Amino acid sequence: MAIKNLAKANALIRELKERLEIRTAGAAAGRVDSVREDKDSEGFPALILSDNGTETAGNPVIAIRIKQISAVSKDVFGNDMNAYSPHACEIAYELDGTEAEPDRKDIEMAVWELARNGVKLQVKEIADGTAVSFASMDATAAAQELDDLRNPNKGV
Repeated sequence: MAIKNLAKANALIRELKERLEIRTAGAAAGRVDSVREDKDSEGFPALILSDNGTETAGNPVIAIRIKQISAVSKDVFGNDMNAYSPHACEIAYELDGTEAEPDRKDIEMAVWELARNGVKLQVKEIADGTAVSFASMDATAAAQELDDLRNPNKGV
């Protein structure tokens, strides 16, 4: 198991939560207006954006998870290491047929806030009828990966 230092990821998620809470305050019906902090089974920090706290399939839900990138090296004990920086960020949402279940404006808002942090962004589109969760994110390949063209991050 890789050694993790989640200080930077936790700081990023706290800052992101504050900005998204401001942006989603007073959102119209059917738009995301709730931001909840969470952690996955590996301890990586995450945010769940939803409409009025409803996080089931068929409802507008956006999940954001920040993970460390492998440093592709070993520590003194021979364990895999993770890089302190940079990080990769996954953003996931359920599809409603061929379109996103959440409003595109909500997805664009989240992508805008994430891109400002200089993280590698992986967009994951969860199958229609499947709730957005860490398990469904892990089972879904990235539909798109966005990274800085001048200073690309290592692959995840």
